[in-house]
Order: sequence, then structure tokens, then C-alpha cells
Amino acid sequence: MHFFTRFHYCFVITIISINASSLSIERQKRQLLSALNLSSRPPLIHQAPVIPDSMSTSRKHDLYGGVLDKITLEPNRKSWTCLTPESLVKDCFQYSINSINHEILSASLIIDPKDTNISIVVYEVDELFGELQYVDRFEIRETLDKYHFDISHLFHKWMKQKSSDKMIKIEITNSNTQNVINALSVLRNAPNFDVMVFQPNTVTAGTSDCVGCCVIPFYVNFTEIGWNDWILSPPGFYANVCSDTVCSTESDEVYQFMKAAISDLPEPKCAPNYYGSVDMIVALSPRDIRKTRVHGLRALSCSCT
Repeated sequence: MHFFTRFHYCFVITIISINASSLSIERQKRQLLSALNLSSRPPLIHQAPVIPDSMSTSRKHDLYGGVLDKITLEPNRKSWTCLTPESLVKDCFQYSINSINHEILSASLIIDPKDTNISIVVYEVDELFGELQYVDRFEIRETLDKYHFDISHLFHKWMKQKSSDKMIKIEITNSNTQNVINALSVLRNAPNFDVMVFQPNTVTAGTSDCVGCCVIPFYVNFTEIGWNDWILSPPGFYANVCSDTVCSTESDEVYQFMKAAISDLPEPKCAPNYYGSVDMIVALSPRDIRKTRVHGLRALSCSCT
């Protein structure tokens, strides 16, 4: 009886040692695969690939139908002042954001200064009391035709509010003397905004209700062209095309000047002027599955060029 008890004890110890050794080997294998970035690859060559959910999703404005549209907002009034029930604010400009009804991707404040070495502080003006709320500060050090300053966060805030009339105050100071300068004496024009929005396709591929030079949705289906065997996601994308429109040149002074010098100068055509990318998951082999971004596949906006 003592012999069998001792034998059983030795057998259990051996099993525990084998299991511990197996766990150690498995741990080393996982560490090695993780270091080589192979832990998510299929271990067998004929095993169907498993794509993580995070790789099969992308931003809605990056893959599927839609176009970019730029909206320019100019001040509602020519006067460089804003009138509120409580006060009159100088160097102030009022804008209406009624025309923005799509997702905002970016917004830029456009400044056209006469001088350099100036600091510009942007304030949001309360529409009832005229109180100022600091938004951002920008420095102008070199001479450019126009300056574009990102102010997207302000527009994202505005779009969440009920009022559609917004006001900003521009405070300009000399960077050397720190003296406040009247905006009218420094800026050539009143500031305006360039807002880039994403507009989803609302018409079917190949049709459009646009007038003039514009984007026509055109969908490319990977199954129809036989590429679905190696492009795992997405099933297709909107490549889009530009409308077949002859662009008017009567008011284009630059074109008329060039036309006078070059008799056979071709007329401008409606063509893409902004391109978008497409995120794809591709299978280069059963064991090599990658996520990649291909640039320049989608026409997002068109212009006469």
C-alpha cells in the first residue's frame, strides 16, 4: 500500500512539472509572437482569417458615399461693430451659420493683414450682454496674402447652440510695443470663415441634381470587378466623377489674358480639385492580412480648371 501511495505521489509531481513546463513554453511562444507582431495572424495556412472589429470599421466620411463642400461665411454687416442690448462692441463681426447643416470637418478664420509682427486675439461676444469670452490667440510674423487659422473648436461649440447669429471680436496688438491697434487700420478686409463640411450622397450612383460644375456619385463595387477575393473590406466605395460641364470663361480675366497669348489654349473643364482616401483591409496571402490607406481614389469636390 505504501508503494502505491509513493508511486501516485511521484506521478502527480511529474504531471504538475509537465504542465508547468507546457505553460512556460506557451508563455514564451506568446511573447515571441507578440514581439514579432504576429500574435493576431492565423496559425494555419488554410485557416480562414479573423479580422478584428476595430479593423473593419472606419470614419463614416472616409469610406462611404459623400463629398466635401467648402462654405465661406462673410460678416452680415459692413460695419465693423456689433450692437447688443447692453453695449456697442468695436472691431466686432457678426456671422450667420444657418447655411451649415452638415458635419463640420474643419473651420478656418481668414485674416488679410497689411502689416506683420502683430498678435491677434479672438473673442466670442455674448449676443445679449456683449461680454467677451477668450477663444484663441494667433501671431503674424511674415508677409502672406492671407492667413488661415484653425478655429474648428469654436464652430463645433456653435453648432450645439440654438442661436444662428454669432459674433466675434478681433483684438490686434503690436508684438513689439504691445499697443492695441485699430483693426480697420491693419486689416484689408473683414475676417471671414472657410468651413469644410462633409455632405453624404443623397442620390444614387450615376445621377445628380447638381447644377454647373459639381460632383456626381459613382460607386465602384469590388465584387463586380472581381477584386473581392483580396480586398476584404470595404465591399466598395464612391469614387465619384465630375459633371460634364463646359466652364464659362467670360469673367475669367486670367484665362482671357492667356488666351490672347496662346491661340489654341484649351477651355477649362470641370475636374476634381480635392481627393479623398479609402481605408482597405487586403489579404496579400492567407497569412498576410493588412490594413492600408490608399490616397487619391475618391473625388470629393470639383472646380473649373
